[in-house]
Amino acid sequence: MKEEDKETQKALENIEKIGLYSAEELLLDYSGMMDMQADFVAFLGANNITLRDVLKYKKGSVIDLNKPAGEPVEVYINSRIIGRGEVMVYDKNLAIRLNEILDSRAVLEYFSKEKAI
Repeated sequence: MKEEDKETQKALENIEKIGLYSAEELLLDYSGMMDMQADFVAFLGANNITLRDVLKYKKGSVIDLNKPAGEPVEVYINSRIIGRGEVMVYDKNLAIRLNEILDSRAVLEYFSKEKAI
């Protein structure tokens, strides 16, 4: 066996030991959950305001969310953060481009526990 093949085999064995799986393997393990509905929320920002300020609002008022433009937005599924992304326009709608996402296994394990409850 070539040295490269030995290194590749060893790397694959290490991946199996530490529990890293491909998306296809995860889908097979959790196939019964793939049609489960989930609430998707992207958190753009927040601000504390007084009722006085709310009553002053009119059409066209701007509400400061205390978050710099271009800053990543947090993405939640069923109230659990799964990643971060950026706001964009897609087919004339606001959308989120995911730039960072948690490990797929961690997300699926969380939902398998939630489904069991």
